[in-house]
Formats: sequence, structure tokens, C-alpha cells
Amino acid sequence: MNALQRWLTRFDALSLRERLLVLAATLAVVLMGVYQIVLAPLQAGLHAKTQQWQMEQSKASALEGEIQALLASAPQQARSRLDTQRQAVAVLDQQLHAAGQRYPRQDELARWLRALLAERPGVRCVGFHTLPPQLVYPPQGEKNAPPGPRLYQSGVSLTLRGDFSSLLAYLQNVQQGPWRLQWGAWNYHVVNYPQAELQVDVTTYALDWSGQGPTPGEAGTGSSPDTGATGHGPSTLGAATAAARSAP
Repeated sequence: MNALQRWLTRFDALSLRERLLVLAATLAVVLMGVYQIVLAPLQAGLHAKTQQWQMEQSKASALEGEIQALLASAPQQARSRLDTQRQAVAVLDQQLHAAGQRYPRQDELARWLRALLAERPGVRCVGFHTLPPQLVYPPQGEKNAPPGPRLYQSGVSLTLRGDFSSLLAYLQNVQQGPWRLQWGAWNYHVVNYPQAELQVDVTTYALDWSGQGPTPGEAGTGSSPDTGATGHGPSTLGAATAAARSAP
């Protein structure tokens, strides 16, 4: 209290002008203290927030520019990808059609086999009928089968009569023909030596693009011998020839 009283006494002794200067200096010191303690931290925080907001705005503007660029280029990229996929599908279609042309249609196979018989007077056809088409791919009963062409197996069943050499020569002509064929079930037996009878299935494949399957051929009549050598699907004539030679 003594110090305060001495300070007040000395302040009262000052002139009016000196009192105003002291009050102004004191007020300035107080204001500087308030600024340094309260306002300066607030101002620094506000400045930092302002800079952060500006950075976020810059990032948002850059991201918006990238989005606009992607939206502008997306249709062109989509068209380019679609064109590439269409070209790939077209190439696959051509390959499938080319593969399908290596196998005859069922009616073509039947006419060709009959034409070959005319070149072999020692072989006589006593039975001829077409085989019903069988779905190979996709497997029958498969759920969620992929869209696309269907692969069918069909063919012709022949019953031939002649001597062994003539029958073998005819089968060799069939195997050396222009198409890819497969041998199905066969049955060989001697009727009246040297005459023998051979029942053999000649199969082919067909690609169907409609999804409805190929139209089955008209069934004919023929004999079905039940004695002698039998087999199913030799890949070459070797197995059939060996079995036929050993037949009675």
C-alpha cells in the first residue's frame, strides 16, 4: 500500500500533460500485453486456418479438373475399347466359321459317301440312314450355358457289302477325303466268303449359330448285323482292319 500511495502521490504531483502521457503509456502497455497474450494467438490460428482452407480449395479445384477431363475422355475410351472387343469377336467368328467349314454338313456327307460308292463297283450299299444330331457343347443339362454357337455331332450309318479288299479301299477313300471325319460304331462279319457285310457310322460336327440345333436328316432303312467283329470309334482304320481280318 505504501508503494501505491507513493506512486499516487507522485502522479498527483505531475502536471496535466504529464498525467496524460503516463496514462497513454500505461494503456499502450496494457493493450500490447492483451494483444500478445490473447489476440496474437487468435490471429495466428486464423491465418493457419485460412491457409489450410486455401490449400483445400486448390485440391478441390484440381480434383474437379481431373474429373472433368475423365468425363470428357470417357466416351472416347469406351468407344475404343468397344471397337477392340468387336474386332476380337469378329476374328473369333471367322476362326469358328473356318473351323466349321472343315466339317461337312450331314446332307453333304451323305451325298459324298454315295458318290464314292459309284467309284467302287465291288462295294454295294444295303443300308443307309442318317444319325440324329447330338449336342456336344455346351453339355446337355448344363445350367447358365454361355451364349454363342452350339456344337453338334451328326453323321451317317452305312451298311456295305463286298469283299474285304473292296471294303477296305472304300474306307480308305473316305478317310483320305477333303473333310475331317470320325469313325463311330462298326460291325463286320462274313456273309458268304469272300463276301462280307460292314456296318459303320461316319460322324461329323456342325456349328449352329441359331441356338435351335441342326435339322436331323431323313432316316433310311438298313440292316443291323449282330454277329462278327464289332467296335466303336477307332481313330484310324488300323484297329478296324485288324479286327476285320480276324473275323470269321
